[in-house]
Parts: sequence; C-alpha cells; structure tokens
Amino acid sequence: MSGMVTFRQRDYMRKLVADLGTRRDAVCAAYAQAERDGVVLRKRNSSNHTPEDYAARLWLDGTAKGWLTPG
Repeated sequence: MSGMVTFRQRDYMRKLVADLGTRRDAVCAAYAQAERDGVVLRKRNSSNHTPEDYAARLWLDGTAKGWLTPG
C-alpha cells in the first residue's frame, strides 16, 4: 500500500456524493469497495459490520446530521 492515498470516512463519503450524486446504492457500494481496497480505513470494527453495512450507517448518519449533502 505504499504511496496509496487514504481518506477519512466522512471525507470519502462526501467525495462519492460529489462524484455520483445522491444515489444511495451507488455511493454505498463504492464506499464499501473503497474500504475493501484500503482507500478508506476504519480504525476499529468492534461490531463486525461489513463494509456495506458500515457504508449504509455512514449514509444515514450523514444525511440525518447534515454533513453529507450534494455539493
């Protein structure tokens, strides 16, 4: 992974919304793949959520709290 750019979770979700729009399924699928590829990292996964589950939770959190909006 040397030289690979990694993103913070919220920043990457924002990037995906900017790139893909508000298509939840597309954004969450792209986020999950990015997590598998090491582009975005989770420091811990104590609840054993899959990347897909975690992406959906981020989407819900971001839309509820307003940090994930199309720009």
